[in-house]
Amino acid sequence: MNRRRFFQVSALGSVGLMTALFVGEHTYGRALSAALVTKLSLSVLSDAEAVTLRAVALRVLDGAIPSPATDGGAAICQFADRYLQSLPTGLRRDLRALLHLVELYPLLTLKLARFSHLRPDEQDAMLSSWQDSRVGLFRQGFQGLKSLCCLAHYQDERSFASIHYAGPLL
Repeated sequence: MNRRRFFQVSALGSVGLMTALFVGEHTYGRALSAALVTKLSLSVLSDAEAVTLRAVALRVLDGAIPSPATDGGAAICQFADRYLQSLPTGLRRDLRALLHLVELYPLLTLKLARFSHLRPDEQDAMLSSWQDSRVGLFRQGFQGLKSLCCLAHYQDERSFASIHYAGPLL
């Protein structure tokens, strides 16, 4: 590829990405209802990050008892927000950046939708590709989000019976 062709492809790609981001910005928070977002009153996560975390949690915890979808994923988002308050600023920033990467990753793979707007099977395929990726950032990012979702789910006493846990000894 010569220099002129490289600049043409780069310019076209930049225009396409900017168009996708612009269109996506205007539809970003629709996956989580406005009423639920205002009920959450999150202090660390933004509404957009809560939308992404909710979408990831619903896929990672699909089939879990009790289903995280019963409250729309609000409990997961609230626990994660409280948990993030206890972390150093750098880790909070990294997790928030990871949530943005998850949300925007489909645009990088030329799907004109954000993660929270994909069908469940497409979300599963993307998360599975991250889980098995040769790129360490994707594998670690998936494991971190999976751990956060499981931590949020299994701290709920209603989930104890499904894993035959009698509860804390104290």
